[in-house]
Amino acid sequence: MKASEGIHIVGSGRNGIAISNMFDSHVYLLENPGGHVMIDAGVGLEVDRITENIRREGFDPKEIGHLFMTHVHSDHAGGCAELKKRLGLKVYISKAEAPLLRTGDELGLALDVAKRDGFYPPDYFFPGCEPDVELAGGEKFTFDAFTLEAIHVPGHSPGSTCYLVKIGSRVCLFSGDVVVHGGKLMFLNCVGSDMADMRRSMPKLANLGVQEFYPGHGCIALSNGQNHINTAIEGLRHLVPPPNAL
Repeated sequence: MKASEGIHIVGSGRNGIAISNMFDSHVYLLENPGGHVMIDAGVGLEVDRITENIRREGFDPKEIGHLFMTHVHSDHAGGCAELKKRLGLKVYISKAEAPLLRTGDELGLALDVAKRDGFYPPDYFFPGCEPDVELAGGEKFTFDAFTLEAIHVPGHSPGSTCYLVKIGSRVCLFSGDVVVHGGKLMFLNCVGSDMADMRRSMPKLANLGVQEFYPGHGCIALSNGQNHINTAIEGLRHLVPPPNAL
């Protein structure tokens, strides 16, 4: 599904537009003549549906050169290993979560809790994937069609990373599960999710002038994207838990 000029949603499950496996996060494809770029990989249970969606959008999956991960929770990163195997793309992940991507450690991913609570099938396992590039945050990449900057925003998970993409005069933010539509903050009651980390790191997203806002789940925003981010930042400034926490 074309979201805007040069940006496509090629995977999305029950918390989105239901075009791939029900457990998938949004999976984005950014057009780039020298090798297209994906952001996130879905859960990995029906990778064929994602590659078929890519073809329906008019692209050859083998022309995708780069896969940037927002974090390693299974709905975003479980498909990473299979996509790398099939397409030979380069995988980018936060240095803080690279060991979890490699090993698929169930306890470190809180996958045991997630399966117990019905977020994934009981027999689901996370296939480990060797990353090619480990990100500390602050890295900037120049592609043919756009620039991309990694912004490390721990809180939802230790390595959560947002990607600021500039396409000409357009300013786009891919936020993963750091913040979603309406400025909602996604905290989890499990290892690695930390409100104090979120409070310290969210100001990195202030004053970016974001127009287009692409979260990991739910609605996107094609204008006034910074408003959603500002709502999230404001919610973390008070003594009581933020009213916009999910």
